[in-house]
Amino acid sequence: MNWFRSREARRPGNLLWTIRRAIYFCWIATLTFLIPFLILCGWYSWKSSQFNLKDVEAIPARTILLDRHLKELDTIHGANRRLLSEEDIPHFLKMALFAREDARFMEHSGVDFRGLARAMIRNVKDMDFTQGASTLSMQLARNSFDLREKKSLNRKFLEIAITYRIEGQYSKDQILKHYLNRIYFGSGCHGLEEAALTYFGTTSRDLNRNQSALLVGIIRGPHAFSPLRNLPGALQQRDEVLARLLHTGELTQADVDLIKNVPLKLQESNKALTQTSHAARALRRPLEKALDRSQITVGGLKVTSSIDLKTQQSLEKIFPSLPLPDGIQVAALALEPATGDLLGIIGCRGERPTGFNRALDSRRGIGAAMIEPFINTCARERGHVPISGKPVVSARQLGEKETLKLLKRFGFEGQFGTGEDLYRGTMTASLQEIAIGLATIINKGQRPTPRLIHQVHEGEHSLFHLDPQHYPAFSKHACSEQLPQIIIGTSPSRADLWGAAISKEKIIITWIGFDQPKKIPQLASLQIDLRQALMLK
Repeated sequence: MNWFRSREARRPGNLLWTIRRAIYFCWIATLTFLIPFLILCGWYSWKSSQFNLKDVEAIPARTILLDRHLKELDTIHGANRRLLSEEDIPHFLKMALFAREDARFMEHSGVDFRGLARAMIRNVKDMDFTQGASTLSMQLARNSFDLREKKSLNRKFLEIAITYRIEGQYSKDQILKHYLNRIYFGSGCHGLEEAALTYFGTTSRDLNRNQSALLVGIIRGPHAFSPLRNLPGALQQRDEVLARLLHTGELTQADVDLIKNVPLKLQESNKALTQTSHAARALRRPLEKALDRSQITVGGLKVTSSIDLKTQQSLEKIFPSLPLPDGIQVAALALEPATGDLLGIIGCRGERPTGFNRALDSRRGIGAAMIEPFINTCARERGHVPISGKPVVSARQLGEKETLKLLKRFGFEGQFGTGEDLYRGTMTASLQEIAIGLATIINKGQRPTPRLIHQVHEGEHSLFHLDPQHYPAFSKHACSEQLPQIIIGTSPSRADLWGAAISKEKIIITWIGFDQPKKIPQLASLQIDLRQALMLK
């Protein structure tokens, strides 16, 4: 007799009845959950199969930089990539990376379910996707393919499916190598080898433990914690890595103290790995601000810039024609007044620019000749009559407080002198600030916002677009002065030589001086040479 079908088994409360009901509910649960789960797995397995795993080890496509007339200026990514082999990765760097990013990397098959469970609990508490629990393999999947969708379950499931394919295709050592070749380390460094050369002037194979811990530390915020821009922040991230290694028992406190005392040998920003051109170097920073970092590192973009190739080439010919003293530095910037477009930029002396852009980042004393047009505009704004060639007399009518307030309307943000020292040009400014200030006068009081990037395309899809923007700073009456075509002047200390060539179509600002300010030798003859060079522009 079949006990399962007997009358006794169908009687409520009976043990057999209880077993039967349990089996029934298990079957229903299987139909309800297991089958949809299998369908879900099949769906994402199929979606992941649409991605070519060869892209994991491929160098990202070049990003093409175009001038305002769509002429190619340069490229970033791809051609300049420095790839490392599995043998080039220091053992200590591996330890630090595992401790910081993926403690069970060598054990799991791509997804760390323990970490994923912790992250899910945290996300439920936060009611948001604040935690991702991404393993190194999952990060490689995300960085290798176009997975830029906002954090969601769909993106996470697809990422997991691709991760399993990667784990099936590559060994752990290969995954680690591809990961370190692909990720961004800040300051234009893509991959560990380029980062080691840029920051420390050494290959990845020869990184010491202090350097390795710092590089691992900045992975989570490469732009914010680049040691060339934010050394205290980078050191804090290094300390967190070492603290993690101490917690896992890989290091003792004595080891940590010893590592911190090993010389970091950080390259000076002006000696760091150079970009291929002045224009490319200048464009990198606004690109990082405008776009998500993953979009930049994947590459394959077309960036239409404000740069005018002919103007850029013209700027690059100014300084080689001048008899410049040894050790002196230079900078130049060309701006279109009507739009605020930066038409050309030179950040340093030499053909290959460094990480420090003197045209944008450096502020130096400007002197009486350069401040006079701004003092005259300020005087007219308050109904006074400026006296040509005498900025001190013109500014006295305003007083120090009012002069300072009005100068800031031009966009000056540097340090200002006091009293008549200010009226004589004892203030610091960047080339860009001076160009924008002069453009404000030409634009009858409308201050343009400087613009380096017009738009960014990925294929036919537009990722970023920026139109010209203006800010009303002065009245038309205040900006009625006819500016001179050429201005040549020096700072009060005679440590800075400035030049300006001014027209309605273009403003060119140049600067010559030593990084550590000191009086420029043969200044008078250099002024004459610079004037002649600017008159030809």
